[in-house]
Amino acid sequence: MRRACSRRQLLGSAAAGAAGLVAGCSGSEANSDRSYTVALARDPTQEKWDMFHGVSPYYTHVFEPLVETTDEMETAPLLATDWKAVDETTWDFSLREDVTFHNGKPLTADAVVHSFDRVFKQLSWVPGWIGVEPNGVSAVDETTVRFQTTEPFPAFPGTISHNYFGIQHPDATDPPAGTGPFRVENVEEEQSITLTPYEGYRNETAKPSELTFEWIQDPNTRALSLKKGSADVTQKIPKSRATSLREAPGTAIETQLTPEAGLVAVNLYSSPTDEERLRQALNWAVDQRQIVESVLNGIGQPATGPISSVIPWAAHDDLPTYGPDRQRARELVAQSSYSGETLSILINSQNTDDRTIAQILSGWFDEINVASEIRQVGPASFYDTFTSGEANLTLVGFGSNSAASDYLIRAMFHSEGSDNRKLYEQNGTGVYNPGGEVDRLIEQGYRAETMAEKRDYYGEVQQRVVETGAVIPLYYNEYVFGRQADITGIDWHPVDNMVGWSGLTQSE
Repeated sequence: MRRACSRRQLLGSAAAGAAGLVAGCSGSEANSDRSYTVALARDPTQEKWDMFHGVSPYYTHVFEPLVETTDEMETAPLLATDWKAVDETTWDFSLREDVTFHNGKPLTADAVVHSFDRVFKQLSWVPGWIGVEPNGVSAVDETTVRFQTTEPFPAFPGTISHNYFGIQHPDATDPPAGTGPFRVENVEEEQSITLTPYEGYRNETAKPSELTFEWIQDPNTRALSLKKGSADVTQKIPKSRATSLREAPGTAIETQLTPEAGLVAVNLYSSPTDEERLRQALNWAVDQRQIVESVLNGIGQPATGPISSVIPWAAHDDLPTYGPDRQRARELVAQSSYSGETLSILINSQNTDDRTIAQILSGWFDEINVASEIRQVGPASFYDTFTSGEANLTLVGFGSNSAASDYLIRAMFHSEGSDNRKLYEQNGTGVYNPGGEVDRLIEQGYRAETMAEKRDYYGEVQQRVVETGAVIPLYYNEYVFGRQADITGIDWHPVDNMVGWSGLTQSE
């Protein structure tokens, strides 16, 4: 008989939000020596993961990077014991000497170089992201790896704490050999990955005897698999289904504040949103708390800025707030040069929540005498449509999957960041990049030696972005996992891709 655990909704800072293992249900014993199934929203074997021989580095913990992202979104040693800056653009990482791959062979610097080479070969945009060219990784000796960055980048170690940089053995084995607590037992293409514990792991052997990650694309089907008991844990439960799973006797939910923010990117270079007064009016019209409560089922936090409060240098507590004050918004519209043009609101057609939010926004804008229309495009063309500047307003979600989130603020607000580069190179504009002074602040933040300096530079960027109405902050996202009520021992993390399963058990 299953006993339901109480729901633990994790809010606040990353330190409070990632408090560790799930509290156990009542009962004196636990069953760990059994197989478990985790339902995922995306195919863990997709072609995207060819560099890992078709095995997703997300969730599985088959591969480990040199650097770990802690629960506080900070860096810590993992496969590297330490690292040092040899000079402004050179980093040396020392490897652990107690690590073996799943094929029994030791971790070496050559294996690290080979793993980065595979990433560079498949993902052409990685050099611009981490600031290292494909020839910039080399073995100094058997246990020392050197990285040469293209410019000074003190946050580099945190940048490679991403799952993309998990290390695998150079031999093209099938299945591939990583260093993590789980090894690959079987892969069913476009369906599932089955893992077993790696008995030679340097730490305690993982408890589950077998762990299967199964792709269930439809969110409602994923939720149903939990209710039926065919899945022990399910990822990305629809927020609308969270209440019923929480209240059911056999299931429970876990929510965690993430490094992701939902916001409206406002086109600074397209009429009529090129006028600051109108952009500020739109901000005054929006009620973030109502969006969280009515659309997200109370799962999330109202946002004050474009960067989630989980990220250490976020300035969310120090940013100006607007409304909701629609009378003030109407006054600003009347004072502006706006003359009845229809604003386009771009959304990804697959995101149901964004569609609902866009409808609510459109209603609020109508209340302040601003006309708008919603434009839905498919996921394949959404990003290109956005970065081409084809909309006045675009609903987007941005977050970090590594300890160093510098690339996030650069992508969003630097003129040469990925969101703005196309139009900036074409005609010197962009989408929601405020201009040269913000570019300089971002560059100074990239080179900052301390977190205090980084907060100063990036805090000023966030201040300017909010004050000028370059974005309309909406919410800081929380992910939702469902689990069987008697499942315990999951190691939650602000980055859902990094949730750990080594302690997974079932109460008896």
